[in-house]
Amino acid sequence: MSADQTTRAQDETTEVRRVRDRRSRGRLRAVLAGAGVLGIGAAVTLAAWTDTEWIFGGTDDDTPIGTSVFEIEQNVFDGDDFTNREDWPEDATAGRLSFTVAAASLSPGAVVYAPMQLRAAEGSVGGTVTLNGAEQGPGTDAALFDALTYEARTGVPAASCNATGLAAGTVLAPAGSTLGADGAATFAVAGAPDDTTAGAPVDVCFALTMPATATDSALQGLTVTPVWSFLATSQS
Repeated sequence: MSADQTTRAQDETTEVRRVRDRRSRGRLRAVLAGAGVLGIGAAVTLAAWTDTEWIFGGTDDDTPIGTSVFEIEQNVFDGDDFTNREDWPEDATAGRLSFTVAAASLSPGAVVYAPMQLRAAEGSVGGTVTLNGAEQGPGTDAALFDALTYEARTGVPAASCNATGLAAGTVLAPAGSTLGADGAATFAVAGAPDDTTAGAPVDVCFALTMPATATDSALQGLTVTPVWSFLATSQS
């Protein structure tokens, strides 16, 4: 190799080293810059403020959230005034409708009447009431149960629960309904005004009929105990 060639080779080697050094320093600066950015980000995260706010459910008059009370009471004018009787037949506490003594010896064409009342208990919300058809209670002869019919109307006070007063009431179960037939209408029971006062009572009058056509002698000497129920649904 000539002297000129040797000199050129040395110059090329020196230039290559310089390029490599510049690239290395550039990569180092990039790495350091990246590390600096990450460092700043980490510092901000660690120094962030935190704040927690707590809330709870309540009402606009500062009372706790709770549930309403719904309880309907009955009065069948048996001397016990308004009573809650909802567990028949488990404890046989159904209220007894008093159809008078005549109901014990019905003949074809006879009609007997019995009054009662329903109301919302103290502190109870109001509701809507449906009359369910009667079930056959103890001592019931099915033939007589099938032969009898009934009618029920609301708005008839106890003192007016007779043929005249019944005609002035609002139909709950129409005349001629079989004992097992449900009422054809519903009625409302007003809620109690406060926790110590019951709601206004609703008067109901029942009429029990032995149709004039029920003349089969096989119906003589039989007994029946129809047991109706009211299904009440709260309005709120």
